[in-house]
Amino acid sequence: MTWSPQQYAAFEDERTGPSRDLVAAIPGTPAGRMCDLGCGPGNSTEVLAARFPGAAIEGVDSSPEMAAAARIRLPGVRFTVADILTWDAAGPFGVLLANAVLQWLPGHAALLPRLAGRLAPGGSLAVQMPDNLDEPAHVLMREVAARGPWASKLASASKARAALGTPA
Repeated sequence: MTWSPQQYAAFEDERTGPSRDLVAAIPGTPAGRMCDLGCGPGNSTEVLAARFPGAAIEGVDSSPEMAAAARIRLPGVRFTVADILTWDAAGPFGVLLANAVLQWLPGHAALLPRLAGRLAPGGSLAVQMPDNLDEPAHVLMREVAARGPWASKLASASKARAALGTPA
């Protein structure tokens, strides 16, 4: 999948609002490095850096275009292109921030404990996952993905609801 930093920026205020709320809810002043998983063009990384000035912060995104945009936005922050499912940076981390990214990934029952295992004592795994897969646009996307000559190539898109699972 290709992500467009320019298109993302067109709705930056709307996309950044949940990050602001999530980062504001992180308790205390966590010790250790911090990482913004699915950092996009760096808007949520910037929120994290503003809340914890002086912290060693890095960002990870699967899109080279997004990581490049983030590097321009925050030249003093290290941004890595990696898939969160195979990301293997050693901890400990005081904060792992994952705003509006984990809903795209399967296997939360294994992924979330793996991420939590990289936290420093008292660290925070700050996660926000929109539950909007039953909204009309997503329903239509799955219907279109399941029909036509492209159906075999888009089979995983038509199973998006099953990948997220049901909240416990």
